[in-house]
Amino acid sequence: MQNFFVVSGETTELAKDEIVAISKSYDKETSYETDSRLVITNSKVPWEKTAQRSTYVRTAGKVVDTFSDLFSELDLTLLHKSDTFACRGINLSSKRIDLSRIEKTVGATIKQASGIKVSLSNPALTVYLIFTDNQNYLGYSTKIPVQKRPKKIIKSPFELNWKLSRAMVNLSGLNEDEILCDPFCGTGTILLEAESMGIKSMGIDFDKKMCSVAKKNLAANGYHSKIINAGYEHIKKISFDGIVTDLPYGISSKSSESPKKIIRDFISILPKKKKIALMCKKELVDQIELKPAKRYEIYRHKSLTRTILIK
Repeated sequence: MQNFFVVSGETTELAKDEIVAISKSYDKETSYETDSRLVITNSKVPWEKTAQRSTYVRTAGKVVDTFSDLFSELDLTLLHKSDTFACRGINLSSKRIDLSRIEKTVGATIKQASGIKVSLSNPALTVYLIFTDNQNYLGYSTKIPVQKRPKKIIKSPFELNWKLSRAMVNLSGLNEDEILCDPFCGTGTILLEAESMGIKSMGIDFDKKMCSVAKKNLAANGYHSKIINAGYEHIKKISFDGIVTDLPYGISSKSSESPKKIIRDFISILPKKKKIALMCKKELVDQIELKPAKRYEIYRHKSLTRTILIK
């Protein structure tokens, strides 16, 4: 099954890797190729499942063909049958392309050949013509339900935003058959994102007030993640499949110990055969004796760049 995903221009490398990580969390034999902001996967995982979990996907669907000559090679018989459709062009190439003309021309051809009605506002089927510098793709997507965002009734000015939290969960490679642990869970943002994707999770925090806030945020969404008021050392006493966490730094850490010492001590007790996704301040990366498979730097403002490490 060949699927396509067009990601946003925001953190493009991370966004593309997130697609691959989600697919491989269900199908380890997934293969893929990337071109500009396009990811093409060959996977048993339906595109709908990957798209619904992903953070930065703008458009997704099934690839049915490639073409070089738009008006002589398109095999429109491969398209999914539907009552209504719309035609959309996506230009990821360096060339100027008149997408409006192409959409009208191909749309008219499809309508004449199939008798399907055009619906620009609410099509049951969307036909995509995707142009890159290396290849052009014909694909389609059907309507999928919009995922409801978890509610966050109590927030902290220092918490990780939901997009990076969700992306980290996905980059970790965890799926619904596994348990996520956040040993610095704070207000529970990572736990909320994990639970919203059906991933069982548990949180640890030494701050009793933060534990109470996390419980309230989870309860507001009907989630039942276990919250433990303890230090990060508690990870040695519990069972889980992966750690996804935002490591403490600066004034966001209320511990009497320095963030550098907390990170060094925490890394020293990390289990070796677990899936790991860590976020930390760029200046603290040197404290992490970990050989990451992937590393991403996220610029927040002139005095703060965050680093994501995936193992």
